[in-house]
Amino acid sequence: MAKRNTTALTARDLEILTCLDRTPMTPRQLHVASQAFCQPFAAEALVRRRLGRLREAGFANAFPYSLVSEGRAPKYWKLTRSGYRLIYGVNATLPGRRYFSEVSVGHHVHTHAIASLVAHFVATAARHQVEMDHFARENSLKLKVGQSHVYPDGAFRLVYPSQPDRPFPFVLELDNGSERVRSSRDTESIERKIRTYDLHQSRYKRDDPARYLVLFVTTRSERRLENVLSTCRALIRNPDRTLFLGGTLDRLLSGDPFADPMLQSNNGIMRTLIPVGKHRIKSSVSGVVDKTP
Repeated sequence: MAKRNTTALTARDLEILTCLDRTPMTPRQLHVASQAFCQPFAAEALVRRRLGRLREAGFANAFPYSLVSEGRAPKYWKLTRSGYRLIYGVNATLPGRRYFSEVSVGHHVHTHAIASLVAHFVATAARHQVEMDHFARENSLKLKVGQSHVYPDGAFRLVYPSQPDRPFPFVLELDNGSERVRSSRDTESIERKIRTYDLHQSRYKRDDPARYLVLFVTTRSERRLENVLSTCRALIRNPDRTLFLGGTLDRLLSGDPFADPMLQSNNGIMRTLIPVGKHRIKSSVSGVVDKTP
């Protein structure tokens, strides 16, 4: 049960808790993600202050990262059981203990990278009037086809609110270089994942709103990215079909993937994350302008 306090919850508090439901985040990552909030935070210090209030209320908790980032060893925040029930209702079935407990040290780099990517996507999407209206947490989604299956590192859907019947679904593979690229025997190889995604995604027709793309993001080099994409080209049954979009984490975080073609498809095309077209983009300098990437 949440602790009693005099802090009144706001719409922005619910936006914070929704972010933490997607993935653990640091105050800096939440500050980035808040650019999509109805009322963005003006400074990271204000995020920290609000997180402290949510912890006092019993809705969120903080744990230390065992990595040096943001100039120091940051803390990441997660929902408590009370925080989860606040979002989904008092009668909601709670996820397993791991959802609420500390992230294992071996997964700190991986989790931090996913959160940085999600925060950046949410913030840049808002500039193009795009929303992330659905998100499945790491390992919460199982895609099965035949005797093979894969648990993505996340899944999300992007949509223009004016076109809700035309979503853009993605599953996320965040690569830290720990998996072999080519191996028919290794159950954790990227080759096996490519084959599974190829079989699973091909079940959907081209215009099916459930047909997704695999967003492959590596924390390693451009050379490893090209190795993965060339492997995908060699393995999928229809090499002209787009299955993978790939990019390095550094490249994606340094720019706007909705405006700049910084993702490479398995068939060699440089693309934006989704087609932006002539949509109105918010600009902090000149108000609102039209832009065609």
